[in-house]
Amino acid sequence: MRPNKSRLNQKPKKSPISHSVKLSVEAAIRKIIEELGYECVQVAFVRESEKLILRVLFDLMGGINVRDCEIVSRKVSRMLDEQFDEMITERYTLETSSPGIERPLFTAADYSRFSGHMARLRILPKKTVIGKIIGVDVSGENIIMECDGMEQKFSIADIGRANLVWQNEADKKGEF
Repeated sequence: MRPNKSRLNQKPKKSPISHSVKLSVEAAIRKIIEELGYECVQVAFVRESEKLILRVLFDLMGGINVRDCEIVSRKVSRMLDEQFDEMITERYTLETSSPGIERPLFTAADYSRFSGHMARLRILPKKTVIGKIIGVDVSGENIIMECDGMEQKFSIADIGRANLVWQNEADKKGEF
């Protein structure tokens, strides 16, 4: 029996999709989604269990349903086949979905839009903060949150991951 090589010693696989192609794919998908009247939340190529996934998150005030996902998936799939078939050589799976009730936050505009809502931030390298979003400072580079009754400022550049935190109506009123 051969010993397994440590994953730490293995070099990460180089993406078969160039950065410029990724940017072009993202721009084309964003255009389709916005033309259909939705908000494009995220377009990303991700690798999960050796499988390449093109994940498209989109939203609409009031939420989206399965029919919305079907419409976006068909339009995006058709466009990818027509415009990017030869540029994306690796097999991938297209996923279209809602960002969910605990949607991710990426931009200053996201934090402004969801001011007053609870959010969980993963501050790099390993700090997690949960609090109410107050807003974005005038520079647009920092968000202001209320955490444990105190205002705190966090640089958007230092946030590795952020998402809304779902609260039921009883939690919002402080009733437990």
